[in-house]
Amino acid sequence: MEIDLNYIQNLTENKEGLEVEFKESTGQLDRGMEALCGMLNSSGGIVIFGIKNSGKIVGQDIGDKTTRMIGEALRRFEPSVEIRQKYIKLNDSDKHLIVFEAEGNNPDRPYSYDGRPYQRHDSVTSVMPHDKYSRMIMHRGGLKYKWDNLPNEHLKFEDLDESRIHWTMRQALELGRLKDGAYTRDPIAILEKFKVLRNGVYNNAAAVLFGKDFFYYQNCIIRLARFRGKDKRVFIDNQQFEGNIFDLLNEVTPFFLKHLSVTSRMEGMYRKDELEVPITALRECCANALAHMDWRKTASVGVAIYDDRIEIENAGMLPEDIPANKLTYGSHILDSHTSEPPNETIARVMYYSGVIEHWGRGLSMIFEDCERAGLPQPKVTDEGGVVRVTFMRPNLSGHKNDTINDTINDTINDTINDTINGTINDIEKLIYNRIVSSPGISAVALANEFGKSVRTIMRALKHLTDLKIVEYRGSKKTGGYFSL
Repeated sequence: MEIDLNYIQNLTENKEGLEVEFKESTGQLDRGMEALCGMLNSSGGIVIFGIKNSGKIVGQDIGDKTTRMIGEALRRFEPSVEIRQKYIKLNDSDKHLIVFEAEGNNPDRPYSYDGRPYQRHDSVTSVMPHDKYSRMIMHRGGLKYKWDNLPNEHLKFEDLDESRIHWTMRQALELGRLKDGAYTRDPIAILEKFKVLRNGVYNNAAAVLFGKDFFYYQNCIIRLARFRGKDKRVFIDNQQFEGNIFDLLNEVTPFFLKHLSVTSRMEGMYRKDELEVPITALRECCANALAHMDWRKTASVGVAIYDDRIEIENAGMLPEDIPANKLTYGSHILDSHTSEPPNETIARVMYYSGVIEHWGRGLSMIFEDCERAGLPQPKVTDEGGVVRVTFMRPNLSGHKNDTINDTINDTINDTINDTINGTINDIEKLIYNRIVSSPGISAVALANEFGKSVRTIMRALKHLTDLKIVEYRGSKKTGGYFSL
């Protein structure tokens, strides 16, 4: 649209906003350029000198000094950017309006003016927080400059867990996420295929995915806590585990099974037992927290269970174009956004292994699982450099859930002990508990959750089946395991 006096008069009727800023004169030149910088870092906009904040058009004189000041101000933007400049003469006056227009969503952002980056919120301009600026810098640099893809010159093969490397490759092949032709027993070739090793140099992703020693990666930790009540004053259980991403995820399911209650309903002739909040949603949320975490920070992923809710948090920020308050079930943003993981290499390997089910659909799946279970939609917040997902627990008050859990766990344990006299090992017990909480679960799903190969899970299932405490029901492709 042509910017002329009529167009500007229409702008003044709607006042200032996210993409419009008025300044009375170039005596406020720096403030106006800061506003323009904030617009460059967002969706673009227009800054006009010669208009009062009230919208009254007054214009200003233009001389050599003014044009020199403007030229010097425009050179203070970094990186260099095209800003359209126009002088519009007022009717019956020697005065002009000075108009600056800039496009937004430029791949070269973030921009700074006079050494500082700025952002816009409604009609307010402020200095951009460091976390947001750093995230935009990484996005500008693309994959090459993302943290997980940065080289780690000190990392060696002996620092990695070779068995975990082979497990990930087997999972990728069994799930069909890599073609059979990709198979190799050479761990170096596997790491190169996963793009965590290039020209003999490992990157940060290799350490957090497959590492054994985390002296230099002290946020390779997951914090698991059960609090009594609705705040953090009293612990019932408090655990902290160190390990690579796959090891950390292996600790999640047993913790939820231990502290969440099981609900039952009838499906035809069979009773179906489920956790009060779907374990698939909780596990997917934890996997996404690890995949999208800002690994540059010292903070780690945290899981907190309260009487009324479950909170899963990680250091990081949502993409700028996906505000947390718009992440609602069925929203256009949730359904149409393109996945842009801050740790693309980490997310890709997690997808290959099956711990992330669908690239870019994690949050949608979480919401859908909760809706099917009749639960409120989880709430997503993005504040202070922390992304938090809150699941509300159903129909619980006080410490009732702990009594339920104790009863259920005691029943399960008594059943196991009375039936098999302690002849199953720890992993078989975990598998049994998981089948009780989610009847019909498949061997592949169990392998993904417990970080074991399908072959290992099948051996355990055969033992449980031989003991007649679980059985397989359904077709070979779509059936699953049920407790007896």
